[in-house]
Amino acid sequence: MAGTRTLDVTTPSDSEIVMTRIFDAPRSLVFDAYTKPAMLRGWLGGAEWTIDVCEVDLRAGGGYRWTWHNATGKQIGERGTYREIVPGTRIVAASAFAEPWYPGVCIETIAFTSQGDETAVTTALRYDTREARDIALSAGLTRGVTESYARLDAVLTTSAHGESRRAG
Repeated sequence: MAGTRTLDVTTPSDSEIVMTRIFDAPRSLVFDAYTKPAMLRGWLGGAEWTIDVCEVDLRAGGGYRWTWHNATGKQIGERGTYREIVPGTRIVAASAFAEPWYPGVCIETIAFTSQGDETAVTTALRYDTREARDIALSAGLTRGVTESYARLDAVLTTSAHGESRRAG
């Protein structure tokens, strides 16, 4: 593995957050980790959260539903509708939390780009307002994504080892 990776975060407009991270795995495997419930369960959510429900209907017009709980019993849920799916390359979805903590919806565009044996994942989040974007940032969005991506590294490493054993 290439060592510790950092999350690059920018705010290119008043309503957007763009996050980029490199993963030491092929693009197809990283895409699978974002779209297959068995893999999503291993990484999606910050360090203190456990995923309870992980449903994915991966098609334009299909949707997803995720719920989590933490050690104190707090629960959160998120639902989304897929607007565009380009296998291995791009996912676009509109999402909202069950108990909204920012106004409006978020349009999430996730791009997967091969960089040799690695994959760059760029997630662009577009909120309805600057207020909503700023609430997401102040609520710990980048901390949660950083924690999730650390867990994703482990899922990708385990999955890649499983793939190489099956191929050998």
